[in-house]
Amino acid sequence: MNKIYVTRIFYDDLSDPKTPEKQIERPSWQDAERVINSLDGKVTTQICMDNGNEDNYFCVGGGNGGLCNVFVSENDNEIIHTLLNPNPEPVTRRLVTGGQAGDFEDKIVVPLETAMIAAKKYFETGKLCEEFEWE
Repeated sequence: MNKIYVTRIFYDDLSDPKTPEKQIERPSWQDAERVINSLDGKVTTQICMDNGNEDNYFCVGGGNGGLCNVFVSENDNEIIHTLLNPNPEPVTRRLVTGGQAGDFEDKIVVPLETAMIAAKKYFETGKLCEEFEWE
């Protein structure tokens, strides 16, 4: 079995008002993939992954309309890398992330499939997926 970087996944489950914040310890990639695929902008609106160090994490938010915002935080938000849409349109997208609706420039909104590829790279290595552009 290959060593993986991510040791925890945090996500919201707004269908459970008593404990909407969920956590998976020692997740498999299948766990991460399942939660990312559950992003719908209604019940599950955000997933974050880390290796036990809360200062460095990968986050995917949204899911409504199959669109997401993806970023990686380093050093407690001192450095933020945001995944860029290679073909942005001059529009704003409304995403629900972390349970709150917000407007996002299309340049920082990507399809769920793109978010999944970036998430897998981070999950395995803790690094940005180099096939994509980050800001």
